Amino acid sequence: MAVPVAMEKTNTEKEEHDNKPYILQLPDHITVHIFCKVPIKTLIQCQCVCKSWRHSLSDPHFTKDLFSRTPPSFLFHGLSGGPINPKSEGYLLVDLNKISSPNDFTLKLYKDPNVQNLRVGILGSCNGLLCIYELNRRCFYISNPITSESLALPTLTLSPLTIAYCERERIDNPYYCGFGYSPINNAYKVVLYLSSSGKSHEYEVLVLTVGSRIWRSIGNVSVFPSSRFQPYGVYVNGYLHWVGQYGNSSTLICAFDVESECFQQLSLPPYDLDVQLPVNCLDFLDTQFTLGVLNGSLSVTVRSRSRSNITVWLMKDYGIHESWTKELEISSDILGSPSFSRVLKFTEDGQVLLLNGSHLQAYTPGTRSVVTIEVDGIPSLVDECVHIPSFVSLKGVITG
Repeated sequence: MAVPVAMEKTNTEKEEHDNKPYILQLPDHITVHIFCKVPIKTLIQCQCVCKSWRHSLSDPHFTKDLFSRTPPSFLFHGLSGGPINPKSEGYLLVDLNKISSPNDFTLKLYKDPNVQNLRVGILGSCNGLLCIYELNRRCFYISNPITSESLALPTLTLSPLTIAYCERERIDNPYYCGFGYSPINNAYKVVLYLSSSGKSHEYEVLVLTVGSRIWRSIGNVSVFPSSRFQPYGVYVNGYLHWVGQYGNSSTLICAFDVESECFQQLSLPPYDLDVQLPVNCLDFLDTQFTLGVLNGSLSVTVRSRSRSNITVWLMKDYGIHESWTKELEISSDILGSPSFSRVLKFTEDGQVLLLNGSHLQAYTPGTRSVVTIEVDGIPSLVDECVHIPSFVSLKGVITG
């Protein structure tokens, strides 16, 4: 008696299933639950085990769940005299929660071959994605260093006035940038302040929604990022932030709402220097402001060279000036280097992790002592950002 083809196929599939290792026989929902508890380094290896695991790791529901459970890390990219070293093939991901485990707290990630040999800088990180730009060219990319995917964005065209201004002032990139996310529209946006008129105090704001082909102008602004501070916007609470100026005098924080594409102004923390001093005041020029994100809050690191101290402030209640809280004050002499970059993390045991030039350091406020943490792979000059690794696919973020 002939065996029906359907039954024959079913028996074959059952035999194939039974011959698989036990872990590959688990139901998908159990496998995904296990994945959520596995380190990123191991998950990257799991992608290569079989198609079903690779499919599970790229599932939108899984990537969202995993992202919500993953603590922030720091992503480092090597620099060489300013431009990115073309021989730098990728990034170094440092998990600051595992610095006590030398074999587990760093992970080397390789770039998509399409951008591997380009001289690029990191513009920002948002929801596991990077926005990078090619130096000396007006080319931008969205990249996921975990999946090694990249997406080229439309090239920006500059006006003759702006090109002439750049050549006259010897400026490679005449704009300040930001990369953020609009949760209501599920859209990623790149924001540029562009010196379109060739005048240093006149800026036009351009916005590109990832997936579209057009850089949209949303008009000119009277508050603009200061050339003295970091050119890349810090994304937190749905806003991109720059330290900026209003006219020629006031210094404040420019906040761009990625959802509504509107601006608002935030005051700097009440440190001991009057921020209303004129820009040409020597004491003002002596002070450096660096924005960041610490414990989920907007942070400002204030460094005064003449006072030889560094203070770190957190805005505990976003948008409320009175919520600025001084979390830390360090004497520059303790750090022993003039190349201090910024505070990376306040640990649960009371230590403060710092990036001092290319060195990762742990500062203990109680004893006022600093210990350098050995990290193999951080180059002498670095481009770095806070980054939460994710397996999200670029195909899912294109909205147009």
